[in-house]
Parts: sequence; structure tokens; C-alpha cells
Amino acid sequence: VLDGIRQAETANKTDESREIARMPKPEAALVKKWRDLAEEGCLYAEIARLYPGFSVDQVRHYCLGHTGRKIPGPIQQVDRWLGSNVWLRGENSPHAELTEEVARQVLDDWDEEADRWKMSGADWAKELGVSASTIYMLRRGETWRHLGHLNSGRKPRRSRRRRRSA
Repeated sequence: VLDGIRQAETANKTDESREIARMPKPEAALVKKWRDLAEEGCLYAEIARLYPGFSVDQVRHYCLGHTGRKIPGPIQQVDRWLGSNVWLRGENSPHAELTEEVARQVLDDWDEEADRWKMSGADWAKELGVSASTIYMLRRGETWRHLGHLNSGRKPRRSRRRRRSA
């Protein structure tokens, strides 16, 4: 009798796990909008946020043409952004201490005539409430590189130190 009960319980659990939540199928016009947005440079996560009834994976599959290949609109390349995790760049990173606006403000602090930064990294750090290394990594171009800012990684043209004579 116990074996029969166990078999029935196992069968019920197996049947329940087979039930998969189905996502709604998007209309062709909506998929075309998604593909156009992706072509303009929107992330799949951003597109999915605009259309909360659909998952990021669903948007990505339709934009890449894995699903709905015959639907009109530009199909994205698989590696449209090479080399970096675009999902976690800049403010999207859970570790970001700066906003894009503040990062640009710090990078705009270069003095062309003096050939150096107007304000020290330590002073920026105090003002913004972050560590000095956050500012120095930004200025060296180790972080926020995707902004493509002219002053990212910038160094003075000439050395400020004088060489010692032997």
C-alpha cells in the first residue's frame, strides 16, 4: 500500500514540474520595434523594461533572429558589442560609485594650458564621497572607458620632474 502511495506522489511531482510558464508571443510589429531599438544601440534589458510583459531572453531571441526569423526588421549580430559586458557597464554595474554625469564632470576637469588636472583626485574623492582610487581609475581609463571621453587615460605631454644630473 505504501509503495502505491509513493508512486502516486512521485507521479504528481513529475507532472507539476512539467508545467512551464509560457510567455506571450509578441506581434510582428512589436518585434520590428524591438529590432529597430536594438539597432539604435539599446540593450535588450532596456527594451524588456519598456515592455514588461516580455523577458530579456525573449527580446534577445527575437532580436537575434533565433525566433521569428521571417519577421521584418534588422537582425542583430551575436557579438554586437565585443570585449566587454555591456550589461554591467557604468551605472548598470552594482559596484558603480559614480553616475555618468559625475564621471564626465571629473573627466572634463583637464586644463589644456597647464597640461594637468585642475583639481586633484583626492579633492574630487572628498567632494564626491568616494575613494581616491575610484577617481584615479576613472582618469587612467580603467573604468568608464565606454564613454569614449577624450581625457580618459590622459597624461601630461611632458614630465613635470627635472632629471637629476649625475
